[in-house]
Amino acid sequence: MRLFPSRTESILQFRIGALLRRLGWRLTDRLRPRPPHPAPPLPSAQQRPLRVGFVVCIASKWAAQSILSEMQARGDVTCGIYLTLSDLSLRYDRDRRRQDYAAQRAFFATRAPIWGDLYDPETDRMQPLSQIDCDILFIQQPWGMQDLPRRLSGRMRCAYVHYGLSVISNDRMHYGLPDFHPFLWRYFVPTPLHAEAVRAVGLVPPDAVRVVGHPKLDPYRLPPPARESVLRWPRPDQPGRTRIIYAPHHALGKQSLRLGTFDWSGPAMLALARRYPDVDFILRPHPNLAHALERGGQMSRAGWQSYLEAWRTGDNTAVSLNEDYIRLFRSSDALITDSGSFLAEYLPTGKALIRLTRPDAAPLNSFGQALSTGFREASDPGQLEALFTACLQADSGRPAESQAQLMAQLQPDRQSAARLVLEDVLQASTRDAVRRGAN
Repeated sequence: MRLFPSRTESILQFRIGALLRRLGWRLTDRLRPRPPHPAPPLPSAQQRPLRVGFVVCIASKWAAQSILSEMQARGDVTCGIYLTLSDLSLRYDRDRRRQDYAAQRAFFATRAPIWGDLYDPETDRMQPLSQIDCDILFIQQPWGMQDLPRRLSGRMRCAYVHYGLSVISNDRMHYGLPDFHPFLWRYFVPTPLHAEAVRAVGLVPPDAVRVVGHPKLDPYRLPPPARESVLRWPRPDQPGRTRIIYAPHHALGKQSLRLGTFDWSGPAMLALARRYPDVDFILRPHPNLAHALERGGQMSRAGWQSYLEAWRTGDNTAVSLNEDYIRLFRSSDALITDSGSFLAEYLPTGKALIRLTRPDAAPLNSFGQALSTGFREASDPGQLEALFTACLQADSGRPAESQAQLMAQLQPDRQSAARLVLEDVLQASTRDAVRRGAN
């Protein structure tokens, strides 16, 4: 199997090659599973700065900003970005793919230097992995790169922080991808409940798991933004208006997690916005929702654009696609969503949270069940409106005691997740230096 292609690959070649390569892994693993190759020792601070790369693909799933910022503040660590295509962008036509890649590149270039482009938009071809040159590589998500840690095994150490907080029962996706999870050097998980789930599946090496909290929640350790400073709201200069976020998920089809309720909640939420002109609303759709609607035959691309336009042009409505949604969360009064991770990510606000449900949805995992006292559920427009009107009452947030219990679940350590990740990385470098000295 060709692990590091010496030439560029067309998108079709890339996708076919990835499928065939993973099929090859499956066949060879039946005969003799391949263990991860040991990575080279990490450099000491006296040798040179530690090179930490981040292979990323989509701004809306960027969860490692606090980790990157902690590392950039040090002189003994240098950080850079390796940009590739998202699994969604791989499905686009050429022109749309190039536009998406340019937008993603512009976003990540403001975070850190771009050390390498794993896609060339001029030729519409993928680039070889051999240009990845770092000591530790953080991977944004498995999708579109499910065997990346395996392909890099022996060259560098691959680390992973799930881009969300795993609330829904879907252990294979979170912990059991056979060419991804077993080849991780570190899997930084949010809570002890997630660590237990990792151990139960048994593919991630036990010494690779670290409980650190989640970097997406690190901003909650800072004071919230002034409500008038979050300009995405329809009337940011009127911060006293009630503010509601609607965040629909993309898992609509029978072969998905079946979280999405857009068939009824999409029209219902737009109707609520029109019936309550004194309340401000923001639509924050999952980035894959438009594709899922089109693929499932529920809404054409033109229909989705018309729906977005209705939200953009309303006097009390707006749309948020790629902005920092934690700032939106902290400047809002309620979240209405059928997402999984958002249930955990919104809880630290202490504000009202409505979960939209459907009868055939995948169940909550143990972590989600532990958080379930923090939200209420609606499964049809009538229940939604009843809970929505309750949110408009003066004190619809959670009691202080309940909020403290939920926060203990979400942030198990007094230090930030980013600080714990940094300390673990630096300790690994120190241990390697000690071993070299002993030898």
